[in-house]
This record gives sequence, C-alpha cells and structure tokens, in this order.
Amino acid sequence: MVELSLIFILWCYLLLLLILIGAYLSASSQQGLIRKSSTIDFQAVSILIPARNEAQNIEKCLASILALDYPKDKLNILIGEDQSSDNTAQLVAKFIAPYPHIQLVTINQTLGTAQAKGNVLANLMRLVQTEIIFVTDADIEVNPNWIKRLLPKIIKEGYAMASGTTLVDGEHIFHKWQGLEWYLGTGYIAGFHQLGIPTTAVGNNMAFTKTAYEATGGYENMPFSVTEDFQLYAAIKAKGYLTYNESHADSVNISAAQSKVSAFLHQRKRWLMGAMALPWYWLFIFGLQASFYPCLLVLLVLHFKLALKIWIVKVVLQQLFILFMQKRLKQKNSLLAFITFEAYSLWSTLVMVGFYFSSKPMDWKGRKYR
Repeated sequence: MVELSLIFILWCYLLLLLILIGAYLSASSQQGLIRKSSTIDFQAVSILIPARNEAQNIEKCLASILALDYPKDKLNILIGEDQSSDNTAQLVAKFIAPYPHIQLVTINQTLGTAQAKGNVLANLMRLVQTEIIFVTDADIEVNPNWIKRLLPKIIKEGYAMASGTTLVDGEHIFHKWQGLEWYLGTGYIAGFHQLGIPTTAVGNNMAFTKTAYEATGGYENMPFSVTEDFQLYAAIKAKGYLTYNESHADSVNISAAQSKVSAFLHQRKRWLMGAMALPWYWLFIFGLQASFYPCLLVLLVLHFKLALKIWIVKVVLQQLFILFMQKRLKQKNSLLAFITFEAYSLWSTLVMVGFYFSSKPMDWKGRKYR
C-alpha cells in the first residue's frame, strides 16, 4: 500500500510536467517582434523601482532603464529608496543627476497596512500621474523592448495587468543552476495561464493600469503579504479585471542571482510563505513538487528499478521543458549547469523543505518575518 501511494504521487507529478509542457508549447504568445514604431501608441508610462540595500545592482538596473527603446519624454521613472543601510541612495542620486525624468523618492511613511516593498509601491503610486504603470526591481536588467512588448497588451487588448518572463543569470555555476530553476518556475506560470488556471504576476516584470490598482484600494488597504506581486494580482483579478502572462523573448528581464546560500534559502522561504495564500490547487501542485524527492528516495529503497525509471522520465521531461523555453525565449545556458541541474534540484528541494519548517525567521534585505 505504501509503495502504491508513492508511485501514485510520483506519476502525478510526471503527468503535471507533461501537461505543462503541452500547454506551454500550445501557448498563443508566439507573436513576432514588434518592429514598426507606428504600431505602438507611445503613451506616457511610469516605471516604479523599489530599492533597498541594492548598491551592487542598482546602477546596472538604471543603465538598462536608460537603454529602453521608448521615447524618453514619455517615461516617468520613480525610484523608492526604502531606508537602505548601504549607499544605495547616494549611488542613485549621482547616477540620475543628468536625467530629469528619473526621480529618487525617500520612503519614510508607512501607509495603512502596507509594509516592505508593498509600502514602497503604495507611496510611489501616490506620485504617479500616468494611467499605465510598469514595475521592476533594483536587481533587474530590463529588456530594451520591455515596454513596447507589454504595453499593447493593455492599451490594445484590454488587459488590466500584463506580466513578462523573468530569468536569472550570473557568472558561477550556482547562479546558472538558479537560472535553470527560474525557467521551470516561469514556464509553470505560462503553462497554467494557457490552461486558464489563474497564476500570479511577476513582481519585477509587470505592468498594470492605475484604474485597476485604485479599484483594489491599493497596498495600504490590503492584508500584508511578503509576496506583494501575487497580492496585487489576486486583488485585481478579484475586481473582475483581465490579466495576461507573457512568454516572449522581448519581455525577458534578467535578475541577479543569489550568491550566498543563506540569501538563496531566505528568498525561497519568502516565496513559500507567500504561497500559503495561494488557492488550494496551487498548494496541491507545490505539495506534489516538494514531495517528489522524499517519495522517490523511499521508493528507491523499496523498489529500486522502478524508482530509477521514474526518475529518468522526470529528468527527461524537465530538461526538455527547459530546452523548449530556452528556444522560445532565445536564451542559452551553461552545458555543465544543464547536465548537473538534477543534482542541484535534489539538494535545493531537500534543504529548502527543512529550512522552511525551521524556526528561523525569514530575513529579506535586513527585515525579518515569521
């Protein structure tokens, strides 16, 4: 009976992978690059960038913002400096001095129930004068076509929120492994979106209308969540607005990877804490994913050959999924990282499960949450 239960759980996860691969491949977002500027309604837009202790990344982020293929006189960029303990504010002030369309806003006020990044966005939204808002993070290098790709989803197709694909990159193999992990995570979002299953927005790669945001009451009137992107996404959906998850090379933003294992674990714990507010079907999916390796290891003891076959099928499906995504998003990755990714997945899953259930509070950018 135990053996059958383990096999059932493992094959359920494999079936989920197969369904998501099929959904991702059938996605209708394989539209060509928007080449003619005449097809774009160059509306004024705002870009919000929360920043806390981002001295290592903020200048790369701002350089990518300046490289956007969009009229500079149509951009209003607000950087929310969230009481950093490093020299983030000084670096930003120096960088933006020649650029009047970029404003540094020091966040000193807590609005309503908003906290952390949600509070930064709540403060910045009170300064926004455009109808369409883009949001990214200070450790992101945005795609030059980011705005031109997502903007038509809102102004032409009627979505109140549109979200692109974020990937991770870095120099070391630990960074590359994280990048492959993000392929799977963002692929799940795109696949579920294609199946009509509500997912989430990506907080460092999204756009929404001011009308939809204000209809939710804003972050200052929402219960606090450490995953503010899902919180806003859910609130906008609850108001009856349409949302869109994009999977296209032109909306790929690149995030800095976590270099320290401790920061990596706290980032994952933050995501899992936020996931507890997800609908039941998402908890079921995360449960399947988290239980795969523990169940597999037990089955290896009870029925080695069968467990090994299931493991091989899982690796083949997983790696094919990554290859499909890389082809669509026009990305490449390290061959060594690709070959050794399964070992990383086993390690990260088992360590993360233990870390999540430990009594240690989640530490994110110097703030602790339980």
